[in-house]
Amino acid sequence: MYFQLSLNRDNPGSMNKFMPIDEEFLNNLPTNPGVYLMTDRKGRILYIGKAGNLRNRVRNYFVKGGDERPTVRYLIERVHSVRTILTETEKEALILENNLIKQHRPRYNIELRDDKSFFSLRLNVSHLFPRLTLIRTKRIKQDGERYFGPYSSAGDARVTLKLIQKLFPLRQCTDKQLATCKRPCLNCQMRRCLCPCSGKVDPAEYARMVKGATILLQGRSEDLLNGLKDEMQKASENLRFEEAARVRDRLAAVKRTVEEQNVSFFHRKDQDVIAILKPETDLFVIEVLSLRKGNLLSEDSFFIRNSALDDEEVFSSALKQYYDSGVIVPQEVLISRPVDQLELIETWLSEIRGNKVTIRVPSRGKGASLMSLAFKNAHNALLRERQKDTLRGALERVAAKLHLPKAPSAIEGYDISNTSGSEPVGVKVSFTDGKPDKSGYRCFRMKGFQDQDDPGMIHQTISRRISHIVEEPLPDLILIDGGKAQLNSALDALRLEPCAGLTPVAAIAKAHGSEDVERFYLPNRKNPVIFKKGDPGLMLLMRIRDEAHRFAHAFHTRSRTKAAIRSVLDDVPGIGPKKRQALLKSFGSLKGLLSAKDEDIVKVPGIGNKDMGKIRTHFADRQIEAIEPKRDRGSSNDN
Repeated sequence: MYFQLSLNRDNPGSMNKFMPIDEEFLNNLPTNPGVYLMTDRKGRILYIGKAGNLRNRVRNYFVKGGDERPTVRYLIERVHSVRTILTETEKEALILENNLIKQHRPRYNIELRDDKSFFSLRLNVSHLFPRLTLIRTKRIKQDGERYFGPYSSAGDARVTLKLIQKLFPLRQCTDKQLATCKRPCLNCQMRRCLCPCSGKVDPAEYARMVKGATILLQGRSEDLLNGLKDEMQKASENLRFEEAARVRDRLAAVKRTVEEQNVSFFHRKDQDVIAILKPETDLFVIEVLSLRKGNLLSEDSFFIRNSALDDEEVFSSALKQYYDSGVIVPQEVLISRPVDQLELIETWLSEIRGNKVTIRVPSRGKGASLMSLAFKNAHNALLRERQKDTLRGALERVAAKLHLPKAPSAIEGYDISNTSGSEPVGVKVSFTDGKPDKSGYRCFRMKGFQDQDDPGMIHQTISRRISHIVEEPLPDLILIDGGKAQLNSALDALRLEPCAGLTPVAAIAKAHGSEDVERFYLPNRKNPVIFKKGDPGLMLLMRIRDEAHRFAHAFHTRSRTKAAIRSVLDDVPGIGPKKRQALLKSFGSLKGLLSAKDEDIVKVPGIGNKDMGKIRTHFADRQIEAIEPKRDRGSSNDN
């Protein structure tokens, strides 16, 4: 049972037993273990802590010569009242502290992650034909089923699930689908499932698959490989050669997977390696490496900004929050620095795990090597985070200069390419959070243009783009390569779709000469917007413009090359599109066709002696250099 007492500096006579924070108040605090909550004048919780002796801990904040850390004094200046909650033991106080921090999210406590829990894999072994599914760890129940993980992200869990389904063809249908199924599903037809729905699968064989998947999920890859070798040998000795071949293929697949997936270390322990890095005064990086049976299974990084706490308090809070979020506790936890009340945390983790857990600070040997690896990963994570910060800063600069309602997460760049109006094309490139998204690249062959008309082509490109607005929502910013004419054409095209008219659009006019600068034209604005040289927002927009130009030029080159090859063959009497395609498919190019022997040409389906003769006659006096078209990395779909 908990007992709560509220105390306040200014209102000693309130019904909530508020008392001023003075010497009398401090002396009257209970000496029991419990949790204390510090609030401001508006009742908002600033900080939550726990103590084995509440009087000694809280008193240390307010008396002279107590906790003299500058960060603590900064916190205490804002404290208006203190509430205490008593517990029976200090371990109960530790658990209650974690729960209250997750519930109230105080400003001066750290928050390691959001409300989402980790992901785990569930194998319902109580069923005759178990199925492996992905669930959130917080939904795990004591239902007798097998759970594996947790995984730090849904992506990691799905990769593991996909891998297991590839190696061990367990059913993917639900229990209800299995019970009501009348014919084998697509996975059965593709041999991705043993098809328990057909009623022909041997439960013993299915059980072997389940056992193999379980062993691999537990990290016991050597046991699995040895078991598969024995199974293959027995099948071969009993003359079951087809079964032996299936086991052989599965054994080879597992070997490849283990070689690709696992990073092995010096031992067979289950360990977590947790390090704290403080690159800035208010920034902490918490790095966690999880090893199971000596194999590195996952890496996770947490970034905490809090200038009111020191290294020891941040690390201690992070350690408790990490293991209170549902992760599986290993037998040993290596930490980069000592923490307060280490024995209490060890006892708490041992109860969660069900047997002894050791926490230690390695100083040499294998543990020190693992800690060094954790710090390397922390520095690498910090570098990635700073790159993200740079991109975020660039996007914020774009929003400020172009008067956008928010930083544009999704930006599309458009450009046109043609040669004096011939073979005109338009392209779209997509950037998400400042990085290219190749899945959003699109190509458009212009239709109905005889002469060069860049504004008109921009109009057609945008018009065709917004025709796909349902499957591809419009971005936060459309960037057109061009000037006012191209901008107005894009705006006219967007007005064709009522919901597209509010999409922000800008046109970038290229600088001419070393003294000139890029100019950005916006709707309803006479003068262009100009960035300072070196502005990160300018660099990002120029990169998008240059990528659109590169992609448009590459697509135009391919289109022009194909048109040139197509036109010379189309001039041959009797050679239509089908025969032209068959010839180019057989010989690869016009040059290859002309250098081929007569008997090889007539072997092409649909090509006779008359066609071969017409080809020889047509190109008798011509010198043809075939150009091989080059492929671009982006999509070349003609929308």
